[in-house]
Amino acid sequence: MKPFAGRFLLKWTTKLNIVIWAANFLIFILLTVLDHDVSFLTAYFSKALLLETGIAFLVGGILAFSSSALQSKAMENISKSEENWSIDTLKIGEKRANKYLLLAIILFIQSIIISILGY
Repeated sequence: MKPFAGRFLLKWTTKLNIVIWAANFLIFILLTVLDHDVSFLTAYFSKALLLETGIAFLVGGILAFSSSALQSKAMENISKSEENWSIDTLKIGEKRANKYLLLAIILFIQSIIISILGY
């Protein structure tokens, strides 16, 4: 029996989210040492999470587009490659992109929560 694919997706997203929060925590310690006030830190983290959300959406979109039929046809015309597009490559690309899109949604929700709690 094949294991639940969502479990892998959830585990991967959680690990990457922990890495992002660890990096943000290190920046928090640095800003605290530099004596910034709490409202500045709340605004900073909200904006940092929005930036990270945009990056994750961008990476997910690039991964999804890289396996699309349009990109395949463009590469076929530009580099005269013989690689044919198939629905399987689209599904694989969308599975890779879904991880980043889910991460971006989680980061966006966290950014909204931090913004609401900060003011």
